[in-house]
Amino acid sequence: MVNSAHILKAMRIALLWLGLTGAGFAGEVTVAVASNFLTAVQKIANGFEGQTGHTVRIVNGSTGTLYAQITKGAPYDVFLSADQERVFLLAESDKLLGGAHKPYALGALVLYARGTGILGADIKTSLARADIRHFAMADPALAPYGRAAAEVLARLELVEVGDEKAVLGANIGQTFGFVKTGNAQIGFVALSQAVAMDGDWLDIPASYYAPIVQEAGLLAHADGNAAALAFYDHLSSEAVMKILLTSGYGAPE
Repeated sequence: MVNSAHILKAMRIALLWLGLTGAGFAGEVTVAVASNFLTAVQKIANGFEGQTGHTVRIVNGSTGTLYAQITKGAPYDVFLSADQERVFLLAESDKLLGGAHKPYALGALVLYARGTGILGADIKTSLARADIRHFAMADPALAPYGRAAAEVLARLELVEVGDEKAVLGANIGQTFGFVKTGNAQIGFVALSQAVAMDGDWLDIPASYYAPIVQEAGLLAHADGNAAALAFYDHLSSEAVMKILLTSGYGAPE
């Protein structure tokens, strides 16, 4: 079996050589990104393109949907999942280049309303109020933020309330859209979405749900693509850490 560390080392040497021999070797990397991270990755991509001359093509969707596409051969180079599970599964099935993967961000869940005066004093009160007809959450079967929301409902003994009132989005982007358009009065969304918009939100204690560790995978399709390896490495840069902290994420340990 070829040593994965040796593969990545060889690719980095090739990348350095390309960087030394001129910008004419600028390439393109296709990044499949979970919906919660779309705004942040656009900022990251802008900085990366300006620094390297490479082009970043972004495809976004639910983690579950993107994972299914990758397993069927979708031509993505880097996968920015909203959880670790799917990337670990890709590693087990040899769909990562040299087995390369790493945490890139820590997500946080909040209960969000697009206006003030809608939320109650706490999470349980807000969800159980009679005048709250619907609340939005991502589908727990498809999206890690939906799974976290389901854990919060179980923790607060509100599973039956969820059965009556919850409107499920295919991903956290669609979930946020339900609240933004008024189809749901409140909703469980990513903190990164809330901080980017006007509105009000309640923080949810981290002990109410399993940590949302978002994992990046360098996909097998990236073989020979210097732009892909450069972007994957860039995710650990100080510039990206600054973007994370101002976008509602924690930096990975």
